[in-house]
Amino acid sequence: MTARKPDAPAAPEDAPPAQHKHSEVFQASEPREQHLERLRSDGHDVLVVGGGVNGAVSALALASHGLRVALIDMGDFASGVSQESSNLIWGGFKYLQSYEVGLVAGLCRSRNLLARSYSSRISEVRFLAALGPTSPYSPAYAAMGANAYWALGRFATRRPRLLSSDSLAEAEPAIESGDVRGAVEYSDFLLCDNDARFVLQLLLDAVDKGATAVSRMRLENAERGAAGWRARLVDGVSGDRHDVSARLLVNAAGPRAVQLAAVTGASLSRQLCFSKGAHIVVPQVTDSGRVLAFFDDDRRLFYVIPMGHRSVIGTTDTRVSDAAPSATDEDLEFLLEQAGARLRLSRPLDRGDVIAHRCGVRALVVDENTDTDRDWTELSRRHSVEVDQARGAVSILGGKLSDCLNVGDEVVAASQRCGLRPRPPKGLWFGEPHRSVKERFQRSAARAGIGQAATASLWRRHGSRAQQVADLVAESPRLGEALSARVDYCAAELMVMARHEHILTMDDFLRRRTMLAMLEPAEALSDDPGVQQAAELLFGAAA
Repeated sequence: MTARKPDAPAAPEDAPPAQHKHSEVFQASEPREQHLERLRSDGHDVLVVGGGVNGAVSALALASHGLRVALIDMGDFASGVSQESSNLIWGGFKYLQSYEVGLVAGLCRSRNLLARSYSSRISEVRFLAALGPTSPYSPAYAAMGANAYWALGRFATRRPRLLSSDSLAEAEPAIESGDVRGAVEYSDFLLCDNDARFVLQLLLDAVDKGATAVSRMRLENAERGAAGWRARLVDGVSGDRHDVSARLLVNAAGPRAVQLAAVTGASLSRQLCFSKGAHIVVPQVTDSGRVLAFFDDDRRLFYVIPMGHRSVIGTTDTRVSDAAPSATDEDLEFLLEQAGARLRLSRPLDRGDVIAHRCGVRALVVDENTDTDRDWTELSRRHSVEVDQARGAVSILGGKLSDCLNVGDEVVAASQRCGLRPRPPKGLWFGEPHRSVKERFQRSAARAGIGQAATASLWRRHGSRAQQVADLVAESPRLGEALSARVDYCAAELMVMARHEHILTMDDFLRRRTMLAMLEPAEALSDDPGVQQAAELLFGAAA
């Protein structure tokens, strides 16, 4: 199996169509102002730098263990690679190709725990892998692998099955099955909403446990003294500088973790290298709810994944040196070409069908003995939590959504090694609110006249804060109506989101708090009355 060749730098005129761009003028945010005051005035046990999945889960784990936690991010929360994933919570079936059985078993355990703990936000989904001429495996061999994967996953999902080419054509008409030898169907998990929303919910849970969180706050420098860290922060909204103290510094800067370690002087035994992954969002390819899997011309897996009423096609796997790459024309054309050759549609997909695109990097952990010139796709996706006890610093390298709970546990253990005294909580430090909280909300929603489908959506999106939505709708039923046909959020939701979710720009709302910027064309959103109402509810004026 060979990886795609690295991209050549694209000239400006070759850039892909512009993504959704909304006002970046920062609006007043009451939650941010409150947390900024706490950040400046309180002493902290831990300063977490980075508000992606690693930072959010670290803040939740540490705060749940009784530590005083502050988290900052130089952009919006989850605005880096945590908003660019495939939205899959999976055990890494494809890593069986490189015989990383231990990695797959560990990822499956973490996947199962995450899916059980957030059952309204993560759902089991069937994958259907078509085995055509570019597949390196026969149907029988692939079926054996699927059953091994099922066993490594402790039989927590529906059983795999092998399909003939005729059965495939009947089961999934969207697949071009003429030259397919057969197919394998198996299960994994998918986020019901977007990845950034899931990360934000982890961070809001950390705030409920007492954590302080401030976005658009950059670490300029940090010095280690006898009493701990003294960090100089720069406010990206006001330009002001603030000095903050903490006993422990957690580096959760994602692809920039190595650079941050250099700023703080923390030692690292491993380094990072990067693989770029690009996705495109297109009109819905199939309404079956399945994830369709194929081998591209380089014999590498790519997917067609449900996202709301759209489909996401990806991902690429290209070696890059830039921690923040962008999707190029080459990436988009590659994905369209590969999908077009394997899907049976009324007409081939073209650039006009691309509603949006997503692009991020996989931060791959390597040591000095790693041969990064070998087959690029075989490099490990394991994470590493490194501890510099002498300086009181913890650095998180790599990581993925599926494995985030393990990261949280390891960071708590690392804090203890650095002299802090985390206190184990009475119950689990993660998971959705207790069933009694959900049942109380459901009763309130029923009394407020909220339908069952809307009730389920509200709970999935807001958890315990859904009670506040129900209370508002009970006072004024009109607040429970969807803002528009495209914006399936109600005014009561926006009011609660404005109170809690640190939304400073419309892009925060459309790209990360919701999936709207991925699901709808930019022009349609710009003209949509629901988007205008959302701006008024969030900021008091249209953006």
